[in-house]
Amino acid sequence: MKTHKLRIYILILGATIFTSCSTPFLYTTIDVLRPADVAFAPEANDLLIVNNTINQPAEYGHRNQFIGAKLKKVSIKTDSLSIFCLAALAEDLEGKDFFSSVQLNPNSINRGTGFLKAGVLDSATVKNLCTVNHANVILSLDKIKVNDDLTEDYLRESASYLSTIELKFKTTWSIHYLNNPKVTTVEYNDTVFWESESYSRKKAMSDLPNRNDALVDGALTVGHKATNRFVPYWETEDRYVFNLSNKLMRQGMDSVYVKNWKSAISLWETEYNKSDESLTQAQAANNIAVGYEITGDLDKALEYATKAYSSLSKMKFLDYQSFVRLYEYMNELTKRKDEMVILKKQIGE
Repeated sequence: MKTHKLRIYILILGATIFTSCSTPFLYTTIDVLRPADVAFAPEANDLLIVNNTINQPAEYGHRNQFIGAKLKKVSIKTDSLSIFCLAALAEDLEGKDFFSSVQLNPNSINRGTGFLKAGVLDSATVKNLCTVNHANVILSLDKIKVNDDLTEDYLRESASYLSTIELKFKTTWSIHYLNNPKVTTVEYNDTVFWESESYSRKKAMSDLPNRNDALVDGALTVGHKATNRFVPYWETEDRYVFNLSNKLMRQGMDSVYVKNWKSAISLWETEYNKSDESLTQAQAANNIAVGYEITGDLDKALEYATKAYSSLSKMKFLDYQSFVRLYEYMNELTKRKDEMVILKKQIGE
């Protein structure tokens, strides 16, 4: 299953869409697979998501700061936030098709009372949960805490009122295996923010979401964001290739339009090797680098991106934008090479 996804990765890189612009190059978007923050063991196929949190007390962490008034603590129930967070995470993980199965125990199994300290599942509990649910790995939410502020302010420059809701979440997670005592623990901080501005003080406040709804939306956001922290995820990236009137460069672009990147690379390499103009060499090498990246050869892509950068630096009149763009592209390719090492471990290659 996980090896299969690496094959999909190569295929999707070949599916590109071009958008014309007024400059002599075209933009293309590619889908890049990024590694997760945490690598599950290769044998972790059947996932059980567990709620191991203790409810945050209603009087903890909620404050109002209104114009002309002192900071005031308020009481708001947040006992469902862990359930909404985990529901969003479970839904996303099921759609990722990374695990063979994903199950969710939404209600907390933690019977403790110490909210500020994250609980940790013991080995006996892990074994029992895995056995009962036919799972071999557990992702446990051990703590979810939120500090939220509802504030308003008067902006003298615009003679308007600004109202805001800011939610600061802290979550603690742990990963447990059926037949492995190793436990991985991670913590994340997320901020969710709303603001409303109006000449009417009342409208500025009323245009904000309901406080309870905002807390639920915040918990859902935290759950969705957690997904890409635990499994590899797709990210769309822009690339550009030069579209010039030069015969070989144009023929290369004709091959790109029918997605024949091998032919395009060959034509651009011919132009690169025969040209004695630094700008043409730089543009050809840039295109070659993109072609190799899309066909999955990151080593060659970085080699030609470096050649393009070197050729461009030889020019008497420096094209600063292209110079910066190539520098950033070289850094991106280096980053991708490092990420591929991590991805192969996470995917099970």
